[in-house]
Amino acid sequence: MFGILRKIAAFYNLLPCPLCRTGDGGGENRFCPECLEKLPRITGVRCPGCGGAFDGVLGVCSKCLGPHIRRRPWLGAASIFEYRDQVRELIHDFKFHDMPELARPLGELGAELVGSLHFEPDLVVPVPLHWMRRLRRGYNQSGLFGQVVARRLGIREYSVLRRVRHGKRQAALKLEARWRNPQNAFKLRKPELVRGKRILLVDDVFTTGATLDAAARELLRGGAVCVYVLTAARA
Repeated sequence: MFGILRKIAAFYNLLPCPLCRTGDGGGENRFCPECLEKLPRITGVRCPGCGGAFDGVLGVCSKCLGPHIRRRPWLGAASIFEYRDQVRELIHDFKFHDMPELARPLGELGAELVGSLHFEPDLVVPVPLHWMRRLRRGYNQSGLFGQVVARRLGIREYSVLRRVRHGKRQAALKLEARWRNPQNAFKLRKPELVRGKRILLVDDVFTTGATLDAAARELLRGGAVCVYVLTAARA
């Protein structure tokens, strides 16, 4: 039934590209080739610390060598886009302007990227929102993103992390405060689900990595074998 509906939608272009609203979205609101070509997609070798472009000769990129950056607790990281220009607007629409449908095109690109890097996770875990923020927004954008990634990879997605401290928005804080803000903010529910598993931790934007750091350490304390990180964009 759903296959027939998708074919009808594709024929009449009922679900066009979510950026230009006119390009061919394949019946599933994917980015059309013309728009995808214009987006600042990260290519080539990626920094294992942040998933952004690798720009040096050391183990991680120059952005991951700052004085406030702790040693990353994950084995590898990947970001789809650079967080600038139209991608910045895209992520803002996804998070703040009630456009959860952007999870599909972003998630499909994310799954494609993970497959190309051979991370081979057993489980996808999204970074959670505090319940108050989720109530205001109506959904967790990272959770929707992670669901699409997991479905395309053929593995499960579990929201096993709970955010127990509200805290301030990371974007409103200076660098040092960004590292302090999310510490001890996460608690793991049902640790048996992650014990012995390779986890793909997903979020929308990688800035300093402080939030992902706190979430990854909680998963490792719960018995995860290792953690990989996937984000839609690298600031």
